Amino acid sequence: MTQSNTIKQQRSQRILELFAIARQRYLDAEGNPRRTPTGLKGDDYMTDEESQEALVLGRQIFPQEYYDRFLAV
Repeated sequence: MTQSNTIKQQRSQRILELFAIARQRYLDAEGNPRRTPTGLKGDDYMTDEESQEALVLGRQIFPQEYYDRFLAV
């Protein structure tokens, strides 16, 4: 495995950890386990630092074309 793939895999693992932490906070706050939070600010159960880290990691993992194609509004 190349170093680039290893780094990408580590970043992907970290972003999954951040989402798992947020999910556990949601469940600890007695959120409905069958419902997913909207992900909007205040309903994502992430700290500002975690949200920022997830955003940076996402931009490092996915190419700019992904954002242009799927996230452009």
